[in-house]
Amino acid sequence: MKISKKNILSCCAVIVFACLALSSKVNKIHYGAFNYENRVEDPSETRTFLLMENGTKVYGEKVVWKSGILVKDQIRIDDQKFKIPEVRGYQVNGIFYGRLGNNYIKRIVHGAINVYVLFTDVTETSTDHSGFTHTHTYTRTDQYAQKGEDGPMIAIGGQDDIKKLVADCPISVEMCNKSNSQIRKAIKKNRNYLNNIFDVYNNGCKPVAGN
Repeated sequence: MKISKKNILSCCAVIVFACLALSSKVNKIHYGAFNYENRVEDPSETRTFLLMENGTKVYGEKVVWKSGILVKDQIRIDDQKFKIPEVRGYQVNGIFYGRLGNNYIKRIVHGAINVYVLFTDVTETSTDHSGFTHTHTYTRTDQYAQKGEDGPMIAIGGQDDIKKLVADCPISVEMCNKSNSQIRKAIKKNRNYLNNIFDVYNNGCKPVAGN
């Protein structure tokens, strides 16, 4: 039986996508579970800057970055250009964005454990039994944690991931140790509830306002 090169490539593609699907972390944290609008950076540092991998800052007025298949990955501040891997993150308007691959995502908790959020617009298309096509667009949020200022980004898929990150802080673990419905009620009562789990950890495992 002769197998064409095209069929082999198709099989390989299916295997690759299957492996990616199995290895990807399922995101159980819905949009709005964290509060994305808290001001968490040093209020005395109001300038725009790039934070380089060596820890130095390059100050300027305007930051622009681009990444993709058809463009050269780079980040600029005013007229200075850098390769994306050289820049750990940047701050604009008092908001810091850390590097995730060739992307930069917003920091929403700052401390011994940093938390970041990636917003992605997703469009889903479906066809009903009558043959009509329906399009639904929503914003997906993926949260990432980082220990220290230069640690790797770790995907947060749910409460179990959070508990592992704060395992050495009993107060934070207890805040996580709730059912899904209890967590939803806690978030409804306090928009900062998930943020505060990390705030408590970052406060030396001591309570903070809002808990």
